[in-house]
Amino acid sequence: MKKQIAFVLVLVLALSAVGCGRQVQAGDVAGKSYVYEKEGFGGDFTITIGEDGSFQYYEGLLSSYIGNGTWQLDEDVLILTEDAQAGRDAVNRFKVRGGALVFQEENSGNFLYVKVADGERFAETDAPGPDRP
Repeated sequence: MKKQIAFVLVLVLALSAVGCGRQVQAGDVAGKSYVYEKEGFGGDFTITIGEDGSFQYYEGLLSSYIGNGTWQLDEDVLILTEDAQAGRDAVNRFKVRGGALVFQEENSGNFLYVKVADGERFAETDAPGPDRP
């Protein structure tokens, strides 16, 4: 009997924890910058998510290319769609996990100079540094 009660209690706790999962909101990513966990192209690889639905990325000091476009959320996936008029029409996807963006290689076009592998992270940063735009 004690085993059954313990099992039911664990089951109830597990189900309530699943129901408490908070959906990612635009405010969780908007107005923030994220830095790649590895070396960029001669400096920090930074992605900045605008509050107006735009984004910008800069792969590092050796890159003259600044990617930009629009972003949207699909549940916990941040989708960055580059502006095709700027020369690239890549789409990149990231899982939003706490203060980080986790790259999802499947259905992503990747970047110009730095090839990000599946599961690699971009951590939220407080403010742009000396080698960040």
